[in-house]
Amino acid sequence: MIPFIPAMIVPYSWSLILFVVSFFLVRTSAQLSLLTYRLILATIFACFIFYLYPARFSFSRPIPDDWTQFGYQFLQLVDKPFNQLPSLHVSYAMLLGVSLWDVVASKKRWISAAYRLLLTGICILIALSTVLTHQHHLLDMFGGVVLAVTVFILSNRIRNALVIKHLTLGVIGFLLIAIAGFYFANMSMVASESIETLALVIASYWLISFTMLACAYQQDKPIRDIRWFQKSSSGRLTVYTWMKFAPIIIIYNGMSLLGHWYFKVFSKSQKYSLTPYAINDKVKVVASPRLMQTDLSSHLTYWLFGSSSLEWPSPLESNRPAVRYQIIVVDLAAEISSHTHNLEIAANGIMNTTVHYLYLPLLDLQPLNDVLLQDYIDLFKQIDALIQSAETQAITANNESWVEGSQVEDNQVKGSLITLINFHCVMGLSRSIGVQVLYLLYCGTLTVYNYQSWIEQHYPHAHLKDAYLPQSLVETMANYKSVTY
Repeated sequence: MIPFIPAMIVPYSWSLILFVVSFFLVRTSAQLSLLTYRLILATIFACFIFYLYPARFSFSRPIPDDWTQFGYQFLQLVDKPFNQLPSLHVSYAMLLGVSLWDVVASKKRWISAAYRLLLTGICILIALSTVLTHQHHLLDMFGGVVLAVTVFILSNRIRNALVIKHLTLGVIGFLLIAIAGFYFANMSMVASESIETLALVIASYWLISFTMLACAYQQDKPIRDIRWFQKSSSGRLTVYTWMKFAPIIIIYNGMSLLGHWYFKVFSKSQKYSLTPYAINDKVKVVASPRLMQTDLSSHLTYWLFGSSSLEWPSPLESNRPAVRYQIIVVDLAAEISSHTHNLEIAANGIMNTTVHYLYLPLLDLQPLNDVLLQDYIDLFKQIDALIQSAETQAITANNESWVEGSQVEDNQVKGSLITLINFHCVMGLSRSIGVQVLYLLYCGTLTVYNYQSWIEQHYPHAHLKDAYLPQSLVETMANYKSVTY
């Protein structure tokens, strides 16, 4: 009963024009981000529905013989009558209309009113054209409205682009795996149904895994909730974590290999670019990627002894003090197992060396101010407590040696303790360096005036944008002790 109006092909074509122009009309980065969130969400949700329910237009549409025939011929070429529900023309029209509502701000009210009236008219005509060109049914139009309203609600609650990113990866991965399974099943002469079913199961698992990861990023101050990426006491991801996030874990293991290669290429003119920074004569800190087992021994030797070969105290060197070593590994990579276990094996051959493991489960690219300040303070206090406890034990051991070993020379008894703090993430570009900077600010070694130059000097390859390590967090951490005490 809905009439076919050939001329409505003109407003139908406006959708593409308005879509492109909208990115140039928004005035601020916040408006651009919100517009992008909405369009991406609408598209991925619609594509997911198209896979589950690939609706087709039910009637044959006549090709007009007037000036509009070229438009309909082009429409038949580029916009087949499939994937009808929901209508993205309707969804986009609503999303663009709302997103562009305030972009024209003028002191003259009639200009703003005229712009909004024009924008409303264009969006209404685009929505109506979907049925008046017999390209969609009324149900498709209604579905487009429901999708747009759903996106409006979600986009106002989503915390950042990382949530959108992982939702998009989840849906795109689902579609690619499911469609690949469909084609392989059609190419296969045997067990075609099994192949398609298996692909659908894998695709669904991929979607669920990435959706859970998006939920983890959506959590406000999620660091206290470690249920997302659980690890053992030695830093290994648990079986339960693997069951939930196997696709993500596999991807990040690949990124770790890439980061290791990047590090080797980056430091080709210098054998060791991961040089520890001495806070004092007893404590050194270093930020690194998750290191491979084959490289741990050489890095550990360099970190502790400053050379590529072990420098053992010879029994004949009676004037050389006994040195105790302590390594504190701070694992900041939620998506990958730590190198702590292999580091313990490498450190096993070094006398008087103990390894402690601490875990702060940061998500990749998650801004550091997403973590509660108290969580950083608790971590740093744990580090301080381990250092203090080891120093106390070293002093006690020295006193006992002095009492019991009268035959031992004084300078041999008076041993020292060296603590190495290793902050590590996946690639050693953001999380490990950023949290190390916060620790040095906490210790008073760095200040708000010199931390940027320090980063440029010691970690020129670091990826620490202002949005990731905001100035406000730096100032708060630098002033923490003065405010508290």
